Amino acid sequence: MNLVFWLVLVVLVVLALKKKSQSVMPPESGTTPSAPPASAKEPAAETMVCCARCQIYLPASEAVHRGQQVYCCDAHADNS
Repeated sequence: MNLVFWLVLVVLVVLALKKKSQSVMPPESGTTPSAPPASAKEPAAETMVCCARCQIYLPASEAVHRGQQVYCCDAHADNS
């Protein structure tokens, strides 16, 4: 009875490992992988700027510019 238990346990472990390795490996299609579609590409990195009042960093496109200074919001720009 003890031998049957260990045999069943080994079979279950082997099946679990086999299933896990299949989910990690990509399916074989016989062709080389092509470049991802344009929509799947990562966006270009954006320049980060530092708020002159609170010193947090934010994307330059979201910053408020007043003269030579850069702020994170209108409230900080108005109070400085």
